[in-house]
Amino acid sequence: MRMKKIGTLVLLSTLVLAAVSCGKEDPTPITPQKPEEKPVTPDPPAQKVVDYDKYNLKDVAAKAGLKLGVSFTYWEYRNNAKVADILKRDFAAVTFGNEMKHDGIVQADGAYNFTNAEAMAGWAKACGTELFGHTLGWHSQQQRAYLNNLISKAATDNNASLLQRNWNFEAGTLDGFTAEGFEIFQSLYDVFAGDYAAKAVSEGAALTVDAAVEAGKPYVFSFWAKTLAKEGTLYVASGDGQSLQAGVKGQWHKYSVPFTLESLGDFAFRITASKDVVIDNIRILGEGEGGGGGQEPAAEGIDFESLTAGGAGQLTSSGLFVQVNGPDHVSVTNETAHGGSLALKMDNSSGYAKDSWDIQVVTKSFPVTPGTTYRISWYAKAGQAADFQIDIRGDGDVKYRSSTWGAFPKMGVDWTYQSVEYTVESGNSLSFAFYGGVEAVTYYLDDIQIAPATKAAPAAGDVPPALNSGFSLDGELVNDVIGYVYRDWVYTMVAHFDVYGWDVVNETFADWPVEFRTAGNTTGDNVFVWGRYFKSTKDWVDKAFAYATDALARNGKTAVLYLNDYNLETIDAKRKAYCDYVQGNPQVTGVGTQMHLDMSTPDLENKIVASLRDLQATGRIVRISELDIKCTDRTAQAALYKFIFQKYLEIVPASQRGGITIWGINDKDSWVKEENMPLLYQGVNYARKPAWETLYLYLCEVAGLDTYKE
Repeated sequence: MRMKKIGTLVLLSTLVLAAVSCGKEDPTPITPQKPEEKPVTPDPPAQKVVDYDKYNLKDVAAKAGLKLGVSFTYWEYRNNAKVADILKRDFAAVTFGNEMKHDGIVQADGAYNFTNAEAMAGWAKACGTELFGHTLGWHSQQQRAYLNNLISKAATDNNASLLQRNWNFEAGTLDGFTAEGFEIFQSLYDVFAGDYAAKAVSEGAALTVDAAVEAGKPYVFSFWAKTLAKEGTLYVASGDGQSLQAGVKGQWHKYSVPFTLESLGDFAFRITASKDVVIDNIRILGEGEGGGGGQEPAAEGIDFESLTAGGAGQLTSSGLFVQVNGPDHVSVTNETAHGGSLALKMDNSSGYAKDSWDIQVVTKSFPVTPGTTYRISWYAKAGQAADFQIDIRGDGDVKYRSSTWGAFPKMGVDWTYQSVEYTVESGNSLSFAFYGGVEAVTYYLDDIQIAPATKAAPAAGDVPPALNSGFSLDGELVNDVIGYVYRDWVYTMVAHFDVYGWDVVNETFADWPVEFRTAGNTTGDNVFVWGRYFKSTKDWVDKAFAYATDALARNGKTAVLYLNDYNLETIDAKRKAYCDYVQGNPQVTGVGTQMHLDMSTPDLENKIVASLRDLQATGRIVRISELDIKCTDRTAQAALYKFIFQKYLEIVPASQRGGITIWGINDKDSWVKEENMPLLYQGVNYARKPAWETLYLYLCEVAGLDTYKE
C-alpha cells in the first residue's frame, strides 16, 4: 500500500516539472473573464397630474373664444361668501335670476326700488364680472298688484268722451282741430300713448276744438302735456271765459279744468302753448263720466310744479306761501318728488334749528265755509324716520298738530300720505304752516291739499295745482295706461343699468299651438300678458325693441338686444316662428336660446346642433342664455356639457358669439331642484362636479394650454 503511494507521488512531481519546463519555452497569455452584465431598467416616468387650479376658468374660456356667464340670486349674494370666490375665478358675466324683473324693481304703488339690484350689481362688478339685463318684458313675475290697480281705475273705452274723432291724434293728422302753430308729432318716447301727438312749433301756438256739448251743462276738459324744452307754459280758455295758466315740465302731467258753456256757440276749449310743448290724449267728459275723468276737480292745493328748482324766494313771490323762516334752509328741489318732478325741501340735517319754527313755511289762505270739516293732506318723507309738526291758522287762532301727538304718522324715508282734519267754526279762510326744525333731518313735502273731508282722501299720485295738474292715470283708457307704464319701465331700466345685453322680451311664443302669447294660451298663477293692451302681442314685442333701441341711443349706451325663448331645441315649429320674427325685425340684434335640457330627451344632440345652425343663420349674435341639464348620470352629463360647448364654438363664428350662461351655480339652489343635478357645483362646499372638470379640460385644450402641474 505504501509503495503504490510513493510511486504515485513521483509520477505527479514529474508531470508538474514537465509542465513548468514547457511554459517557459512558449508562454500562452491568459484572458481574464468579465463578470456577466445585468440589463439596466430605467426609472418609471413621473405620473402627470391635472392642475384644476392652474388657470381661471373664465380666462380659459375667453382664450378659447367664449364669454362664460352664470346666474345667481339675492339669497346667494347675501348668504354665501363662496359665491364671490367662484364668480372671481370662473365667470366673466352674471345674470340676476329675479332681481331685475318687473316685480323685483316696481313696488305695489308703482315706485321703482333699485336697492337689491344695485347692491348685487356693485358686488358683481367688484368680482370682475359684467352684467346682463334680464328682463324688460315677460308674462310672468310682473308687479301685478300695481298693474291691476291701474286697470281697475282706468276706462275700458272712450265712449264717455265727446271728442270722438282723432282725440289722441293716432290718425296721424290734426283733423278735428283748428291748429295755429301746432304740427302732428311722431315719437316713441315723447308721446303720452300710441305713436302721435300734437306739438307746438311756434310761440303762442293754439289748438282749438268745437265739440258737441250742451249749454249750461258742466264738463271736464283734460289732456296730457310735457315740453321738449327746459320748461314751458300753457293757457287754457274755456267756454265760460276762463283763462287759466300752468307751467309745463319735461315730464308728462295731466291737466284738467271744469267748464260750462253759456251758449252752444261758445267753443269748447282752446289751448295756447309755448314752443315745444307736446299735447296728447285730449278728452271732454260730462260730469261723472269716463271712469274718473269727469269727477269733480279736487280742491285747491300746491304741488310746486308751477315753480322751478331753486331757492326759497319764489315760494313767497309766487303767492303760494306767505312766510318762510330760515330761507337758506328751504328750497324747491328736483332731488325727489311724489308727483311730478319738484317738491319742497326743508334741510335741518346740520341741526341749524334751535326751535322747530326756525325752519318754517306758511301757506297762502284757502277759502273755506264755516261749519265745514276740511282735510289738510300732504305727502312727506325724510332722510330718516322723524317726527313732524304743522299748525292750522284760522278762526283767529293757531291749532298745533304733531306726529308725536298721534295726529298723523311719523315721517319715514319713503313718500307717505299724511293728513289732519279741522272743522271751521267761524271765518272764511284757512292757512297752515309746516315746521322743518323738529329734528336734525331733511324733510320733503309735496302735493299739499285742502279739501272738504266729505271727499275721499286723494289717491297716491293725485296732484291739484292750477289747471288741476297731476299725474293720476285714473280714468284714462286701459291700453294707454298700460302702454305708458310699460314704456316708462323700459326707458327707466335702460337708463339706470349699464349692461352688455338685454333680454328685451322673454318667452315670446307659446308651445301648443305655436303662436305669440295671449291671455288664452298663457296660464299660471302670476301671469300678466302685456300684449293684451297693445294692438297685438307682436305689436308689443315690436314696441319693446323699438323702445329699448331708442333708450340706448338717448343714453349714449350700446347693448345687444335679445329675443329670448325656451324649447327652441325640441319644438321645430317654435324655432321656425322665432327665427321668422327675428328676420323681420332688424332691431333684434341677438337671439337667445335658454337650453333648459333633460338628458332623457330622445336624439338630443342632433336637436341641439339643428337649433344652433338655425340661430346662427339669422345673422344675429347667438347666446345660450340659461343652460342647465337634468340628469341621473353625472359622467354622461359632463359629456353633454362638453358637446354643447364644442358645437357652439364650431357652429357659431366668433363674430356672432354672445356667450354661454349657466343658469345657476349650485345644484342645491337650482330652480329645477337638487335631485336633478343640473349644474356645475354641488353641496354646501360647492364641490366641482365632473361637468366642471370636463369643461375645464376641454376649454384648456381649445385654448392650447397645458393643464398639468409643473
